[in-house]
Amino acid sequence: MAASAVAGEKRSDALLIFAASAMLTGVATLTARIPAAEVGLLDREPCVRFDVFLPGDVAAELEAEVRRGLVYERVELGSLTSQWRARRPLGDGYFGPMLRRPGWSSPASVVAAVEMFESAAFTRWLSDLAGEEVRFLRPATAYRLDRGDRICLHDDMSDPEHAVSVAYNLSREWTASDGGQTVFGDVIGVTPVDTPADAPFPLQQWHVRDERVFVPVFNSMLVMRLGARFAHGVSEVTSERSRLSLVAIYGRR
Repeated sequence: MAASAVAGEKRSDALLIFAASAMLTGVATLTARIPAAEVGLLDREPCVRFDVFLPGDVAAELEAEVRRGLVYERVELGSLTSQWRARRPLGDGYFGPMLRRPGWSSPASVVAAVEMFESAAFTRWLSDLAGEEVRFLRPATAYRLDRGDRICLHDDMSDPEHAVSVAYNLSREWTASDGGQTVFGDVIGVTPVDTPADAPFPLQQWHVRDERVFVPVFNSMLVMRLGARFAHGVSEVTSERSRLSLVAIYGRR
């Protein structure tokens, strides 16, 4: 009986090792598709989009996960920002697994795609683009913007180590008339605005020039340089459809 139990434990260990190996293989397969990085590109173009970033079937499964498989919580900051953010079981906005709906099972390709954001290969690619070594800080978080939602211009510099942000888009057949465009620009000023008592920090409004405007493109990755010099946001969504994305942040070493 003891020998049988030990054999069972070994089989369980073997299955765990196999599963981990399969996951690593899945992540490796995805990162192998990452386009070649032009070293220091973000110094010349601080906001760059890469189209057709993942295999089409993986992008489709990610879209289904983000659209139907996740539980969301409302995030509102005065009149400046309103959106839905994937909830996490521990209540932390950025750490721990995103909460799935009861009965929802995430495909292996989706798990691998989310893990890709934290992989060494993906971080090396971002480091080359940035021209400096960066490290993973915040895991990929799903966001949903419905009609009337928006994200005010901001610099994402709540932590001075923040260096790069990526936004993977999952909105199909989007046009400029649907709103929800990413706006990126050079900061020319910041002014305080009225802050509700329940806001987690003082609210401000960023003003920019030399705006770059990006209409959401399905299965594209937008890579943005972070710093006090730059600000980005999302214009008001006017479509009846939801704008879907995954966002992650990386910091300087």
